[in-house]
Amino acid sequence: MRNLNFDISPEIEKILNSEIDNGNSIFESNMEYPDKGFVLIIMNKPFYKKYSVKKLEYRSLNDPHYWKEEYHDKALKQTIACKF
Repeated sequence: MRNLNFDISPEIEKILNSEIDNGNSIFESNMEYPDKGFVLIIMNKPFYKKYSVKKLEYRSLNDPHYWKEEYHDKALKQTIACKF
């Protein structure tokens, strides 16, 4: 269901798959921002719903220079975010 060239945590994959199932799509993904080895996935549209995932930290940025909100796995340095 996803087209990534790297592995992501099961928690982030669960959100990604749910978003794709509900019509969202990946805007951008890479392993270089903000540091090498850091995984960042940005969805095209706002998240379909709020997720409650124990291993992930939720933040509402609402910063047009970056993105609207994100879920972040501190231990693995992985983030899934969404545009406005």
